Amino acid sequence: MVAKVNVFYEGWGERWHWGTLAMATTQNSPILFEYTPEALRQGLELSALHLPLNSRTYSDFPSFNERLPGVLADALPDGWGRLLMDRLFRKRGIEPSQVTVLERLTYISDTAMGAFSFHPEVSLTEKSTQDIPLDLLAREAQAVLEGDDSELLAQLVDMGGSPQGARPKALVYRCEENQRTSTVKFEGTEPWLIKFPAKSEHFEVCAIEYIYAACAFQCGLDVPQVEYFDLGSDLAAFGAKRFDRQGELRVPMQSLAGYLNTDFRIPNCDYDAFIRATGHITQGDICAVKDAFARALFNVIFNNRDDHTKNFSYVLNQQRKWVLAPAYDLTYNEGPNGYHQMSVMGEAQVIPRGAILALAKVAGISDTEVDKMIDKFATVASQFSALCTEFFHQEIRPATLKQIQQTLNKNLIAIHQ
Repeated sequence: MVAKVNVFYEGWGERWHWGTLAMATTQNSPILFEYTPEALRQGLELSALHLPLNSRTYSDFPSFNERLPGVLADALPDGWGRLLMDRLFRKRGIEPSQVTVLERLTYISDTAMGAFSFHPEVSLTEKSTQDIPLDLLAREAQAVLEGDDSELLAQLVDMGGSPQGARPKALVYRCEENQRTSTVKFEGTEPWLIKFPAKSEHFEVCAIEYIYAACAFQCGLDVPQVEYFDLGSDLAAFGAKRFDRQGELRVPMQSLAGYLNTDFRIPNCDYDAFIRATGHITQGDICAVKDAFARALFNVIFNNRDDHTKNFSYVLNQQRKWVLAPAYDLTYNEGPNGYHQMSVMGEAQVIPRGAILALAKVAGISDTEVDKMIDKFATVASQFSALCTEFFHQEIRPATLKQIQQTLNKNLIAIHQ
């Protein structure tokens, strides 16, 4: 059993020992964390709210983070990544329930999203040099979701064992010049994240997410470069350029859940906390705060109700300043029982104008400016169906398109009341 894990910071080409995690050699013993002298010397605050820089020993981390600090719990996979890891553990004769969280971190090592690496490294797989076509990846992902064995399980773990979220994902490389996408890195490529439909989902979800990114861009939101992949035979994928990588460099990032140390699985957060957290971590950046409000407004109007705290993040720039990360995981989602995961000033189902205006006040935005934003977003939302038919002809089913447009129209009516 691994009793100690060294955490290294590898942001923007740097590499130094940031901290140490330790636990006794029993399964449920508490986990301790200490900063290294080098971290104290660097003075880089990565978790100012719940893990401020000092020489004390930290412990008593929440169980929903598997007793890790929130900023490090972000490195753990959930959903698809967890499924892959556990499936491969069993294939290797290891019972997943007997694997400690520190051991999981050593398996993740330097493949985590963001800029942390965990040592000693313990490998479950060998790095593959085989380029796997996206359509084959899509079929193998569906096989895993159906509970079938996959000959590519080790490669799937290598490519998708660290990202969060329920849908199957793969970390790949894409060349802008020739539009080639590869599971193997080659010259001229940049890191991308590819998403496939979840179990029992129609492949139209990939086209819908692509349209949502286009709508967000038209609304003025910062979104990464995205792509839709038609893989034939009712297979498709959605891709987005990774914002936690800049060429060969790793970019530090943390989710809102990690920063606030909250359980993203439970709807216990309000958008006002997102706005206040954004102001705090960006040291009062007014533009970032307004952008946070714009994302809340977009999710309300466009009915993205899977808006939990893991779906908002911050990245550390080269000047060591935290900024709001590009918007991601934007898509139509009805939410649990029709509710947003994050409420808007206490409202989580039908969001009225009063709640939007109250949230805007938290962000320092006037009613006049809010009305202009609503009008702009409403124009885009009212043209959603037209935008879909402009980009896609048969990928999105007519009934789905009708349902989404009707829902967006209802949200617009509510927000004007």
